[in-house]
Amino acid sequence: MRVATLILAIVLFIPLAQATNETSWTHEFGDGYITTKPLIVDDSVYVRTSGFWTGDARPVVASFDVLSGEEYWRFTSQTSLQHDMAPLLYAEQGSGDCGSWQDLLVVGWSDGKITAHSTEDGVVVWENQTEVDLIGITGAMIIEDDQVIVPTRSGLSSFCLADGKEILNVDVGFIGWRNGVTAVEEGYVFGDESGNLHTVSRNGSASSIHLGEGKIRHAPLDTRHGLFVHLQTDEGSTMFLNGSILASVGQSPAIPLMHENRIYAATSDEWISILCDKEACSIEATEPFHSNGELALRIVDTEVEVWAHSNTASGGWGIFNQTAYVRMENTSFNTYGTAAPGFGPGVVAFGNDAGVLKVTSESSERLSEVKTSADIVGGIHYVAIVLLFFFTCWSLAHQDFKQLTKAGSAFVLLIAIAVVPELSLKLAEQTSPQGEADWDSTWPVEWFGTQVIVFEIDGEEHAIGGLERQQTVYDLTILACDELGIETEIEQQYLGAYLVAFNGSVGDGWEFTLDGSRSQVGMTEAQLKDASIVEWRPA
Repeated sequence: MRVATLILAIVLFIPLAQATNETSWTHEFGDGYITTKPLIVDDSVYVRTSGFWTGDARPVVASFDVLSGEEYWRFTSQTSLQHDMAPLLYAEQGSGDCGSWQDLLVVGWSDGKITAHSTEDGVVVWENQTEVDLIGITGAMIIEDDQVIVPTRSGLSSFCLADGKEILNVDVGFIGWRNGVTAVEEGYVFGDESGNLHTVSRNGSASSIHLGEGKIRHAPLDTRHGLFVHLQTDEGSTMFLNGSILASVGQSPAIPLMHENRIYAATSDEWISILCDKEACSIEATEPFHSNGELALRIVDTEVEVWAHSNTASGGWGIFNQTAYVRMENTSFNTYGTAAPGFGPGVVAFGNDAGVLKVTSESSERLSEVKTSADIVGGIHYVAIVLLFFFTCWSLAHQDFKQLTKAGSAFVLLIAIAVVPELSLKLAEQTSPQGEADWDSTWPVEWFGTQVIVFEIDGEEHAIGGLERQQTVYDLTILACDELGIETEIEQQYLGAYLVAFNGSVGDGWEFTLDGSRSQVGMTEAQLKDASIVEWRPA
């Protein structure tokens, strides 16, 4: 019995050791601070530094293994002018009218340079130069088709992702700072330090409107009711919607963000949630808080989390739901900060004004390397059981047969305890393919956590995500088809709306799946979740 007890203790201990999978690591850059969020892509985390350099110190962009913290590569700028605050931009490999490109990390520098780096080793694939007026690029860039759109110090430029060739160069005559750009139907919109909102068409023509005396230090948000702009003024800040004042709030506004039908903002005085319903946008909730940098959005089990760095000596990150403060996230290096945390599957990356990067990996969503290690440990687990069994049998070989039988019974019981749950899990995984649609890795990361819909028409797939949240499959289908330019033919029958054709294609009929499963109700009754995936395919 003592031997059997020993076996049981070891068998139960090993799985407990396997469950302890949560890891974290830190990297201290020493010189400079981290002012924009770390970027997590697959098994890498990318981060840049900014600050006041002394001696030979210069700003860097670096790549690390997201789990171990091993540094993959580092690029140091020898010409930057200190204030490197343009968020990093990841461009997935692709092709377009101006050529093909590999996976790139695109970086805008305060000396006016724009560089595109290989994500594998950091080598500069191409670079170009924009105008400098004391400072160069400091605002958020975007990718549109085969181009990167860059808000420059006094205007806007675009470059081919394949070779960095300049395609568009417009000077609006006003300087900007952290003035990110947004793509809209009319072209590209961005602000400046004089309160002007500029629109540059895709052929290069420019127009401007003056909102008021103040500074626009974020990319305008394109809402259903017009452009949202948070203008920093000497007295505080003013929110504008479609050119009209929405509200006057606190000083030094943060960079706002939008998700579905809500805008989230912050100042030195408050965190703000703005609801945009069908009629208008209005402030629905505020919470006392001090945040002046980037905000970040995280979806956890369909629940919305808005993260805001507390730009105070005590630091930390405030976490809010759609309308209220929830809790503080603190680390051992809390201090001033403006960088939002970067999120990946089961991973969070923090950066602060002390130049410290901290990455935590959550055990519930480990990456493939950890899963492989766990499988190896699991194999060792079962080998240990078998070896211990034979050792027990050998030890009892000189005793009576009854004792040997008891040991054998104990062994069978332990095998059942250890193996059956995992067999059940494997069986469930293989026999339950329905109920969850697969996320396509080629979809833009901005679609994650939003409703996505896919149409397979004449053998070609059309997909779109990031739309305004809809209640039913019917509503999302109509909205998506309108956005994609797909013509629909729908008949109202006794059982409800029936989809006859997409772009005139009838075939043998059409059917949809919702989150990987065939729906038991029609498209007008099928209810959507915040992150549902709908797929329309020929029957």
